[in-house]
Amino acid sequence: MSDQIELKPDPGAPQVPSPSSEAATQGNPARHIPRRILTWFLVVLFALLTPIALTSAWAVKTLTNTERYVNTMQPLAKDPVIQAYVATKATNTLFDELNVQKKIANTLPSGGKFIAAPLTAQLKTFTDKQMLKLVSSTWFSNLWARENRFTQSEALAILTGKPAPTVTKARQLAIDLTPTVIKAIDTLDSKGVTIFNPLKKRLETNQSLTLQLASNQQLKQAQTFFSIAINARVALLIITPLIGLAAIAVSVRRRRTAFRVAIAGAIGCLILSIGLTIAKQFFINAAPTGAHLVANRIITILLRYLNSSVHVALAIFVIAAAVLWVIGDTEWAIALRSAIAGGSKQVGSAIDQARKSETVAKVIAWFQRSGRYVGSKPVPFRWIGIVVAAILVLRDRTIAGVLWTLFLLAIYQLAIFLLERWANRSGKPSLESGPSDDTPAVSSTSETAS
Repeated sequence: MSDQIELKPDPGAPQVPSPSSEAATQGNPARHIPRRILTWFLVVLFALLTPIALTSAWAVKTLTNTERYVNTMQPLAKDPVIQAYVATKATNTLFDELNVQKKIANTLPSGGKFIAAPLTAQLKTFTDKQMLKLVSSTWFSNLWARENRFTQSEALAILTGKPAPTVTKARQLAIDLTPTVIKAIDTLDSKGVTIFNPLKKRLETNQSLTLQLASNQQLKQAQTFFSIAINARVALLIITPLIGLAAIAVSVRRRRTAFRVAIAGAIGCLILSIGLTIAKQFFINAAPTGAHLVANRIITILLRYLNSSVHVALAIFVIAAAVLWVIGDTEWAIALRSAIAGGSKQVGSAIDQARKSETVAKVIAWFQRSGRYVGSKPVPFRWIGIVVAAILVLRDRTIAGVLWTLFLLAIYQLAIFLLERWANRSGKPSLESGPSDDTPAVSSTSETAS
């Protein structure tokens, strides 16, 4: 008869969870529905506000800052398309204000009036060449900068929907280039061409030559969007990042929500990029006949910093989304991390084989000594990075330049931090290491008596 063995529960063994305890652990999914709805609402709102916030940041730097606006528009003064357009328009202004062919014909005898037309054509070609030299000079660049200082206040007033009382329709976003014509008359007079001298006094009191940067139709198309971006710039620059952080804070799965916020930011950048392309085409189509190429140059120069900021922000959002996806728990992310781990082992074995080479060993030893030196004295190198970054920021005050400088500075400081930790770790002798090769081994072999 077999003895019956009484089984006693092991107090240290894990307990089997009851159905009620499992439900309590997993939580009630229904109670998370409001949080999920709020999270998605904030993510979508972040995507919609991102393009307006980027435009607002650009507007603060460009449109509301006179010096930045002048520096932004200054390359147009040296653009060959703008110079040729201004020179041709100035020459046409001179010949339109004064009927040159008729005046030349009146000075010729009756039998020689037929040469009035060729002489007028020759004079116009000569005048156009002199005008092109004038608009290519430093004098014209200075005139362009001075006129753009006045235009900046007009542009800000019009785009915010608050035109200044002194602004007229004919003067809205138009640069007065009449001084160019007056200067050209003086230049031609010094070369013996005095036919335009009677126009000088009349031009000094009238604006006969203007370069229109934007028409009323072009301004109306952009007024609503830029008015919101400029008037609400402070709120947008503060609220937009807070909305992204709030979406992550209230979510149930924060890492996945952070990934969605990064994707939403990238989508917002793409929306703005597409919108700028469409707006640029509308701006060019609304330009006067014969000025489409000039309008293309103007809008390209004016928006170049905004386009750079969009590209930098898009790159940051894409990199952040990629990093958050790689560290995630999806099957593809896990497979990618496994592949990277396997590849790193192969790279490690290849490096071990390369270390056996004497030349490679010397190079590695030099890098180790250099890294150990930097890691042992990190403070000077940290300050060197900060000073260099400050110099770069002061030289390039664009949004894209500042973001890239801060990004590279963060990588540099992280590298210094890792070198410091490695130097501290390698500088301390390991307790588990055995005797060095130079230490003679102690023999403990006992001799037996023969």
